[in-house]
Amino acid sequence: MGIDFVYRLVCWLAFYIQLALFLQCVLLASAVGIVVSPLLRLVRRQSAVNWVGAQAMRVLTEHVLGITVEIEGAENLARANDRACVIVANHQSMLDIVWLAWVFPRRAVIVANMFIRRLPVLGWFMRLGGNLFVKQGDKQSISMLFESSLHYLEHERTSIVMFPEGQRNPSESGTLLDFKKGAFFLAYCTRAPIIPVAVQCTHPLFSWPLLRFRRNCVVRVRVLLPVSTDTLTEEDIPTLIADTRRDIRKACNRLSVAARPSPAST
Repeated sequence: MGIDFVYRLVCWLAFYIQLALFLQCVLLASAVGIVVSPLLRLVRRQSAVNWVGAQAMRVLTEHVLGITVEIEGAENLARANDRACVIVANHQSMLDIVWLAWVFPRRAVIVANMFIRRLPVLGWFMRLGGNLFVKQGDKQSISMLFESSLHYLEHERTSIVMFPEGQRNPSESGTLLDFKKGAFFLAYCTRAPIIPVAVQCTHPLFSWPLLRFRRNCVVRVRVLLPVSTDTLTEEDIPTLIADTRRDIRKACNRLSVAARPSPAST
């Protein structure tokens, strides 16, 4: 009984220490973005605020937490540096902040939940970076998000990063929720290419109920081939959604299998 209590206490302490370090990385990276924002505004590079913050997060999580990201198909992200794209990915946990820091294009904004806008430091940074916020189920908020996204894609040459599941999905098996239509309808309206991004199931790396937060781990990401929307019709959107979800799911499954330790190494 005593050994079990000590073990649980050690697990609890290890989890919350790692979580505290992670949150410090988020705050420091956000602070870097806030500090450089006035300078970037002066040189008319305000859109680079997010990228600078992402690079700070990348360095911090790699050196403080030992979390690195392996990216397959990184060359497919080059499209987002040439023209505005709609980047869609599965959404699992707080570790999404880490892999996003590695793949974030130089000119991009992310769609986030409205409550993040009100957070100190992180919310300030995201507002300065021009990121977009939406309140789930609020028609006015969704309409404003669509109008702002259209402006970024058509007039600012800025890509949009969206999670079509619509919410975090901390599945133990990596299954995906149904994809919502918004990102795909936006791509149809602007003829912006869609870049699907698949992330391995991160449940073995992070789980709040299990008090699990791995140090010195690798998150595996695959950037799939861009999908052209030049000839897309509105009637094609449901098929596009289903095909994109299928492709991301298959890639997620392959990444998760590759991430499992072999029997010889256990």
